Amino acid sequence: GVKAGYGRHPRYTYAVGTSNGGYQVRRAVELAPDLFDGGVDWEGTFVDAHAPNLLTDLPPAILNFPDYAASGFNPASTAAKNIQAAGYPPDIVAGAASLWSSYNAQFWEVTQCQWQKRLDLAYDTYVSGTGTYNYVSRLSFSDVGTQFAAFATTGEIRRPLITVAGTMDALLPIDHHARAYARKVAAAKHKRHDHGDGNDERRPAYRLYEVQNGNHIETFQDTFPQLELLEPHAQRAFDLIVQQVERGATLPPDQCVPRGGSIADAPVQPGHCASLFVP
Repeated sequence: GVKAGYGRHPRYTYAVGTSNGGYQVRRAVELAPDLFDGGVDWEGTFVDAHAPNLLTDLPPAILNFPDYAASGFNPASTAAKNIQAAGYPPDIVAGAASLWSSYNAQFWEVTQCQWQKRLDLAYDTYVSGTGTYNYVSRLSFSDVGTQFAAFATTGEIRRPLITVAGTMDALLPIDHHARAYARKVAAAKHKRHDHGDGNDERRPAYRLYEVQNGNHIETFQDTFPQLELLEPHAQRAFDLIVQQVERGATLPPDQCVPRGGSIADAPVQPGHCASLFVP
């Protein structure tokens, strides 16, 4: 399109996407370095044949939510503890509304159905149930593992990449998605180092910026004002990736971006956020 409209190819091309689009950004910088110069992965989906993945995370949330709701959104209930044990951030309750309730009503089951129907068609969804789906046991009865592996990400990035993710993402829990991919990138880097494959300085830069109280769905902030919008941080990340690619600037280190703050050259909280939720 650029060639047709302007008579030449673009000097630089960047991939930017959110959710499943964030996953596509990861694939772009892993598999198509000839097409993309860098990317911003905004709360991307982690895709891997091994746990964690969406088909291991969603069933416990779907299964336990009715009991949690019946408890009056009691955070001390067994159901609430089971949902958090599956990796989810704590719930936020505002009167009759709850963050988990919003995700349950709009995303959990429909996402489980979409992925299970695509990857494990032999499973009898509407008889056996979405909440009782057991990915590990299904590996012995279907090709779901092979299906997942066919489009999994490897962490072998070949262009600079920034991941921006919120700690209160209740569709793609941060430790099972953003941090899981960061671990993949680190493992791939160590693997190359162990095999003596090139100089560390030549390896593409990768950064994970965790946004305190950041949420997967921006409109949920209307109901839960404690949540932080991710969009301004993703815009900042894009500016940083452009500066890194086009001017050789150094990306700020991994960091926990405090609520109301921004990505900083000298972060107060380097690395992961110690707490997923700050009131």
